[in-house]
Amino acid sequence: MSTNPPARIRLTGAPFAPWSPRQGGLERFGAWLTRALNERGALSNAGVSMGVRALLGGQIVRCGDGCTRAWAEAMSRHPVRDAWRICRERRAVRQADVVIALAPRGADELARLYGRDDVHILINPVLTALPARTPHTESRLVCVGHGFERRGLDVVLAALQDLPGLALDVIGRDREVGRWRAAVEAMGLARRVRFLGAVDAGPHLATAAALVHVARYEPWGNVVAEAAAMEVPVIVSEETGAACMLHPDHRWARAEGPGGLAARVRAALARPRAALWRPPSPSEYIDALLALAARVQR
Repeated sequence: MSTNPPARIRLTGAPFAPWSPRQGGLERFGAWLTRALNERGALSNAGVSMGVRALLGGQIVRCGDGCTRAWAEAMSRHPVRDAWRICRERRAVRQADVVIALAPRGADELARLYGRDDVHILINPVLTALPARTPHTESRLVCVGHGFERRGLDVVLAALQDLPGLALDVIGRDREVGRWRAAVEAMGLARRVRFLGAVDAGPHLATAAALVHVARYEPWGNVVAEAAAMEVPVIVSEETGAACMLHPDHRWARAEGPGGLAARVRAALARPRAALWRPPSPSEYIDALLALAARVQR
């Protein structure tokens, strides 16, 4: 009786260097996946090809950047500005044997905008060891992510004006950080807002009153899952993929505006709601990915 050989995966694109806080979630995932597949003996130069972002192509395409056309809509960009990227991404998605989205929201976008309605959802595991949650000595909110406009920092700052007892730590990089500092000064928030740069968010999450992650577009949001796993209250925009794992009371709709966000923060601090479910473990994720690879390999 013949048996199928165990699945092997070849990651397309350049090798992923060890992750650092200056990189983003995609780089963190790529570095982790390379290591995890290698430890399983499933990383191969002759396996099923897989791109961790759609632009890398492959027999398996994981839409780690989400859907560029949906991102352009969320950021109010004219599609012509990103036409080359959208075309390449759509072609990779349509030609792949298996397409992976990071959350149900992403699968809906790929069906609506790229015509791919058989998308598999593989939610990211929590990729790093998390520090222990400690009682916060200051009432500080945390906002994490590179590119402050996409992260909705303008809305967070406006909401902070309605939250006089709270301060804010901003973690991440932005090419126009000087403009953001000037805006904070003009709003009278200079003593309450700290720009910490690209540092490890874990220790700051461990002592934070809450994480505020109101991105205009976010395919998943590793930091959301990490904070929820640490039992840190999280207020998240409905445009964030990881919003699906949180209680509705912690989900903010853009139509609510800064005042509604301030109300969500106050409610979450007064009555934090537990996450509705947890992401898969790293081992569960690799098992599911190898099962998809085996399907393609047959």
